Amino acid sequence: MSEAPENAALAGLLATIADRRIRRKVQKLLMFGEEAVRALGELDAALYLREDGEEQLQIVADAVLSHFRRLMEYLAMVAPSAGAGADGGGDMELDLDGPASRNSGPIASRQSGPIASRKSGPIATRGLKSDDERWASLAAEMDTLQYGLGSELKEFDRRFSSALKHDRREQAVRDLNDATTGLMDGVFAVMTTVYECFLGHAEPERMVPGHRDTLGKALAVRRALAVLRREVRGLNRPIQEAGTPPDLAAASYRRIVDAIGRFVDSDVFYYLRSDTRRDFAQFRELFANGTVARNRLDCEGFDKYLDSLAFVSQRGVLIKHDTDLKAKITGDLERAVKFAALLPEVACEVIEQAFIKGERLSGLNDQIDALVLQWSSLTPEQRADPEEAVPLARDLLELVRPAPVPTAPDDGDSF
Repeated sequence: MSEAPENAALAGLLATIADRRIRRKVQKLLMFGEEAVRALGELDAALYLREDGEEQLQIVADAVLSHFRRLMEYLAMVAPSAGAGADGGGDMELDLDGPASRNSGPIASRQSGPIASRKSGPIATRGLKSDDERWASLAAEMDTLQYGLGSELKEFDRRFSSALKHDRREQAVRDLNDATTGLMDGVFAVMTTVYECFLGHAEPERMVPGHRDTLGKALAVRRALAVLRREVRGLNRPIQEAGTPPDLAAASYRRIVDAIGRFVDSDVFYYLRSDTRRDFAQFRELFANGTVARNRLDCEGFDKYLDSLAFVSQRGVLIKHDTDLKAKITGDLERAVKFAALLPEVACEVIEQAFIKGERLSGLNDQIDALVLQWSSLTPEQRADPEEAVPLARDLLELVRPAPVPTAPDDGDSF
């Protein structure tokens, strides 16, 4: 693995812990989490290159399961120390080569949704709590995470073994990809809990430099796919038109080849599922070795394929993110538009913040993206002018406002 960049977030957290023994325990827990995320990232990136044959799949699966068990072993060593405090937990050395049998308690049945989403919201700011009290809070939280990881481990082992037993290798690859994502979420949930217990807040994008949690990856993928889709659509149009000059069609084709290459070479590409990465690799090879005359219909097919990837926005983690964000933008803009005439300066500030939130919906809707782009092209003076800002705010409000829920009739049941 390449040398990891300096982790400023970790250094900042450790600076708040006065007790040397607790500081060391927290550091070891977070360093283990960071190493697990980086190793799993490399496994996930290589997965689509290693899907030929049961033996290769099993090698990758064993590595994934090894990280699961090591993380669970570490959590099992943290959780029981809740009642012992800083002194009773010992130095909490981790035997990486030892068995995972110290994991206490039965493995739970699988629960719905990623591990990270099972937590019941941010932990309250710890304020003036002592290091011992914060460590005790952390240990108590670890017990819940250990329970969830056990569920993930049991379900993955069952699904993956069944897929291989019945020679469903494509299914095995998808299950392996899901397991890697599940473990990533679990590690991020553990690290988030540490930061929340000791700082009162967490910034997942800073906990492991260069790596994102599931939501961060999903947002990056959606944004990059939207950019690629719009670029390919514009380039494919002249290729499909019969009257386009040959040199213009050829130039558009070369730009599609370049666009696919840039996307496949980007970091975001490795956030895709393994089967989707394989599709893109095949498209890249097809177009790189073809010509506009031979691959004209393939360009149209690739354009439609990119449209089909809109299912990315239907993932649970994105649906919740989008729903919550649109509700927040709607509430802010409704008030801003209503009181713009009375408090123009305040209204314009709220509108600007709404458009900043709107940027986080990038890739969800082309109309929202176009409106956010139009807003970003305004000068600061124009953004502070209600005559410029309010019309755009009304347009954005119409795009993010939830559809009205039908009301039941007053005269009986509805079906």
